[in-house]
Amino acid sequence: MKPEDSAIAFASFSNRSGVSISRCSPRQGFDLVFSFYQSVKPSGCDGPNGDMLLFQWGTYDWGNGRCFELNLTRQFSEQSFQDDDAISQLSLTFRFQPTDELESLKEGNRWCDGPSESGVIREFTLSSAAFVAVADESGAEVDLAYSHV
Repeated sequence: MKPEDSAIAFASFSNRSGVSISRCSPRQGFDLVFSFYQSVKPSGCDGPNGDMLLFQWGTYDWGNGRCFELNLTRQFSEQSFQDDDAISQLSLTFRFQPTDELESLKEGNRWCDGPSESGVIREFTLSSAAFVAVADESGAEVDLAYSHV
């Protein structure tokens, strides 16, 4: 898979798994991302930091009002490009109305530097207070996006 095809490849992967991205819970969505990361390799991203995962959370206001976000991003670094042109990301984000409990979780993130660390970040993510707080919640706004950094 080419990084620029990752959103289409992930949507197809999700459909084959019987999960609707737009209606899934964070647990279902993150399980898909971790499985996709393990089973679908990107082409041209073989070097160090070529295929990484980033788990991040927090309450933000990006101009449309405050919301709590839970995000898992796959970052690609293509060796055939240079500088920022080499870096792109596939992100799955869940947005919830903020509550006092969610606000108390603050902001944070954790990187996985490659496939050999995917078990560590998976365990960290699935046991984190931010994930546990909303893991099985439905009704979130779900966004799957591919972009260059």
